[in-house]
Amino acid sequence: MDFKALYGEALDFELGSYDTTELFTTARRKLAVNRAQREFARLTQCYIREFLTPLVSGTASYDVGGVAADAFVDFSRRPVDLVRTRGVDVAATPLQRHDVPWLDLHKPGWRDSGTAGVPEVVAYNPDGGAATLLLTPTPLVPAGETWSLRLAALVTPADMVSDTDVPFRHASDSLTSLEPYHWALAHFAASLLERLRKDTDAVEKQLTLFGAYVQDYQGSQRPLGQHNSVSQKRD
Repeated sequence: MDFKALYGEALDFELGSYDTTELFTTARRKLAVNRAQREFARLTQCYIREFLTPLVSGTASYDVGGVAADAFVDFSRRPVDLVRTRGVDVAATPLQRHDVPWLDLHKPGWRDSGTAGVPEVVAYNPDGGAATLLLTPTPLVPAGETWSLRLAALVTPADMVSDTDVPFRHASDSLTSLEPYHWALAHFAASLLERLRKDTDAVEKQLTLFGAYVQDYQGSQRPLGQHNSVSQKRD
């Protein structure tokens, strides 16, 4: 389901209205759908992007694929791997994941140590407006080898702009696997727009339907026997 279908026919159905010029304007519909996309991603942690960043000897700081700091949410559950390649031999070593305050507390002097070798710790650093990863020790790549950092990160999905954009584009999960949950965005968007009619019953109904999609997605991701609960923020 693309952006146009969501802010158009899907919201027409959920709102019971074809209005796009007075109360439920096209601009309001688009804004509501994009807010819904961000909320679904926040609750489900479904929007994971994978990055493979080449490492350079003597360089400790790397951007996360051009992702802005305010779009980076967290590391995913998957490990962050140091991938070392020599000819046809490939080895992946998981790194410890921490933040800069942890490094300052547990590895004092790490900023000025000048130590180079095989990285052991990767830390997220949001300074400078870009999502940046710091490695310590600083990589020292031996001759004949290539090193890279393999990372799967939770990020905030970019807003849809074009009518043909689809929700959660660029996610590492296939678009087909997330397509059954696209209608959830119509429910949350409708809950936002129903507030314009001050219909609290309709707002609650749409939030309940949206929550059911969230629980269904979470249920499809958890190991057998585990249970999740959903907590939604209300404004």
